[in-house]
Amino acid sequence: MKMNCDEAQELITALVDQELHQAERSALEAHLEECSGCRLAFEDELALKRKIRQAGERMYAPALLRSRILSDRRIFPENRGLARRWLENLWFRSPLYQAGLALAFLVLLILPTYYLSNRISQPVTLAAFETYDLFTQGKLPLERTSSDEIVRRLTQAVDGHFHPMGYDLSAMSLEPVAGVVREIRGRKILVVIYQGEGGSLLCYTFLGSEADAPPNAARFFDPDTKMNFHAFSRAGINAILHREGEVICILASEMPMDELLALARSKAKPS
Repeated sequence: MKMNCDEAQELITALVDQELHQAERSALEAHLEECSGCRLAFEDELALKRKIRQAGERMYAPALLRSRILSDRRIFPENRGLARRWLENLWFRSPLYQAGLALAFLVLLILPTYYLSNRISQPVTLAAFETYDLFTQGKLPLERTSSDEIVRRLTQAVDGHFHPMGYDLSAMSLEPVAGVVREIRGRKILVVIYQGEGGSLLCYTFLGSEADAPPNAARFFDPDTKMNFHAFSRAGINAILHREGEVICILASEMPMDELLALARSKAKPS
């Protein structure tokens, strides 16, 4: 059974919770192998459950809260004193039940914020890292062509609504050799691959805002251009995000962060 993205999104939580039948599980796992966007969503869900579990293990309900719950007659009527005493004894003696109640409160408090930040912002910025990994592993389908043809094809892919950043990096012995379109959460990302004696660099262009920067990114303000630059990294790959009008650009490379930041600042064009 071939699964599409909408169907996969409905089943990701069930996969994390190990609630799928074998046929659904196999179909979803096959889809995740092929779809980077859904795979990122699956990884987000795993991370969310891991954080909630870890936080729940460290939390305990205050004594006053426990007392209020156990004395509430709507929950424990007087004629159910035996059940009340049994549950009270179980609450005070069982770490499992303490962690369970604390976990429920934690989910109500942090789930909306964590869910939105990871489901909306994170997959787009993490696309820089995943695409870079695929590129270095030779798993990114590329058709090498000229610089003008790369720009033409990528611009055509978004119906001319925006263009890939056309940076001249020849001074760094880097030339554009290929381009590819990545789609994350319905957002098209134009990727230009630069290669040469200076190594490799990927330039991502998409419509967005500075809210697309990871929340843990370091922000640098350039007084000359009056622009913000957001720096983040993962596993030896560094990235710099900045905004030009309605267009976001991310430069990703294994070059040192200070050099990559200097490059982004030198090439950015204030809107």
